[in-house]
Amino acid sequence: MSRATREVRTVEPSTITRNEDLGEGWFLLEVHAPSLAPRVRAGQFVQVKVSEGDDPLIRRPFSVSDVLPEPGDGAERIQILYQVVGPGTRRMQRFRPEEPVDLLGPLGNPLPHPEVPSNGLLLLVGGGIGVAPLHMLCRELAARADAPPHKVLLGARRRSLLVGWEAFERLGVDTEVSTDDGSAGHAGNVVELARRVLDTVPAGAAAGIGCGPHGMNVALRDLSLEREIPFWISLENYMPCGFGACFGCVIPTPDGSRYRRVCVEGPAFPTSELPAVF
Repeated sequence: MSRATREVRTVEPSTITRNEDLGEGWFLLEVHAPSLAPRVRAGQFVQVKVSEGDDPLIRRPFSVSDVLPEPGDGAERIQILYQVVGPGTRRMQRFRPEEPVDLLGPLGNPLPHPEVPSNGLLLLVGGGIGVAPLHMLCRELAARADAPPHKVLLGARRRSLLVGWEAFERLGVDTEVSTDDGSAGHAGNVVELARRVLDTVPAGAAAGIGCGPHGMNVALRDLSLEREIPFWISLENYMPCGFGACFGCVIPTPDGSRYRRVCVEGPAFPTSELPAVF
């Protein structure tokens, strides 16, 4: 039985405290959820009921990007980064402070905290909505006196789409960016930047976690296997139920012998356990 199935999941009537328009269709939703927030760990997600009625019927899954004021027992609020792409998120765009909202969570398994030597590097690679769990992970690492050396790489098509960049810098995390059009940072995709950074790390001293668009995830998987680097990919499969009942988010094992539910056995998997097509 996976760790996620043993944890207590609750439906918590919560209150919206903030729904900030970040531009380019991105929003930051903040919710007062004092019984849920202390239990959330980086990499886990919540299911948001976006309407009081049954249209849309299915909740929407979102990674938690932060808990406030600090991760742990004193947390009272959670933050969710989302992009308006369909009817559910268009409804969320209209959320206002003081409105109630129902959250189901925490769901999924937390991200690992890979250890690397003092001369090594834990590389955190994000693109698009994938920056959300990495920001929460950096918050957890910031609270550790023994945190491994780590660096964040963020990629986007252009500078205006580099959502969350400033949040990592406010945490004091070493952060580099890449843009396809060269408008900020490395001119090219973020996996090219990751390859360049890894060239500076001694052999056997690196590990990584990635989360982003499917093409980025596949390229990171291939890079990690090529370099024989311990690496985890947090998948963004659509998760209709969020707790394994519907089997709507499955991926096959590498040998194709069975399927794994991303929402229960993930969302993050070691790249060595990802199939050629996922």
